[in-house]
Amino acid sequence: MVGDWSFSSRTFKLSTGLLFLSSILVTISFFTPYWLQSFSTPKLPNPKFTNLGLWHACFNGFHDKGHQYEVKFYGCRHVLLEEYDIIRSELIKPFFVATQFFFTICFVGMLIAIGLVLMYLLCIDDYYRVKVLRWIGFDLIVAGACGTIALIIFGAQGDGRDFMPDWEQNYLSWSFGLAFVGVVFMYVVAVLFIVEARIMQRKEIARESQEKQQYPMERTV
Repeated sequence: MVGDWSFSSRTFKLSTGLLFLSSILVTISFFTPYWLQSFSTPKLPNPKFTNLGLWHACFNGFHDKGHQYEVKFYGCRHVLLEEYDIIRSELIKPFFVATQFFFTICFVGMLIAIGLVLMYLLCIDDYYRVKVLRWIGFDLIVAGACGTIALIIFGAQGDGRDFMPDWEQNYLSWSFGLAFVGVVFMYVVAVLFIVEARIMQRKEIARESQEKQQYPMERTV
């Protein structure tokens, strides 16, 4: 029930608050096109590549490396749109697909954790509360691990010479930073939920032991 929130421990409230913060950071990072960004310099005042996210790429006169087509790309579009077919091999590198895959799992894991927290507050029986808290913790550890893999892959190759043009001007940007902070919070929240589950389990054991001491003559058949 919703009233359970007011009786929840500080650890649970802190965990839920940090999960909410982490979900905001990961969601913003997931949908914004600033994982990689190019900055103009006196030598390169108008870079052909401007910025890139997991699902959108932005260009300013970009063309295919082989100059096989006279098409130039301007503005931001979804990376899977048909307009980008002629530069698909340049844009959708294997490491980029791996980044999309692992960070999508991270995002889905975060949504599952939010669903489990809502289930814990609204409709779960007391018997399953410890188990649900553990499920949330382990789910966030898996999600955080997938997010970590995505960040390592993109951080190692995203600003390399084999990806976007003028690679010397390309830098990891704020969407990548938000993803990093969000994933770190996932690990913290996972530990807090597992700790809360352990505390609750100990309280249940202590309560059962106390009840047995109060009624020593009762025996289960």
